[in-house]
Amino acid sequence: MFNSNQKEDKFFKMFSDSAKNVNEAALILRANLDSLANKEDDVIKTENLEDKGDELVRSVIKELNEAFITPIDREDIYEIVNEMDNILDLINSTMHRFIMFNIEECTDGSKIIGDLLVQATKGLVELMDELRIHGYKSKHIPEQISNISKYESEADKIGRITIAELFQKDTDPLTVIKWKEIYQILENTIDNCEKVANIVEGVVIKNA
Repeated sequence: MFNSNQKEDKFFKMFSDSAKNVNEAALILRANLDSLANKEDDVIKTENLEDKGDELVRSVIKELNEAFITPIDREDIYEIVNEMDNILDLINSTMHRFIMFNIEECTDGSKIIGDLLVQATKGLVELMDELRIHGYKSKHIPEQISNISKYESEADKIGRITIAELFQKDTDPLTVIKWKEIYQILENTIDNCEKVANIVEGVVIKNA
């Protein structure tokens, strides 16, 4: 049973903490897509969240080294927190691009993808809370995984459209280069959300 072992509780609590950390960073990024007036201060916030994510990964590794029995495969535990840490890295990278590229105003396409990222990270919070409270046999988990996959697919579609429009409408090559890179990082960020969901799906299948 999931609540019978303190070590097991720690792993699933760490999953939830990591997901909430990721969602908080996504919300900061989304706010900056509307207004970059505080981008320097908000970069510091996402860096702090990234540091927190790194610490969570280290804590998970420590617990794995000390645990005799784990609730799911050790590799899956590590991959879940590591991929969520990668999401934080990518969000922080996007925030830094706003400063490096001297971006003063964000595109409508980036805001749509940002909305999808917030939804995907919120989905991760719900998924990890479900895993923590009800375990991998919960009947709600497949739907939660499917929803995150839908956000990723929609982001891919929007990304293709916005990049095509970028090349068609913008005559400044530097602007095209800057935004193409930002779009790609945003898409990769949501891709990583789906990777986390896919790992959980693999856990469900292996333990069915």
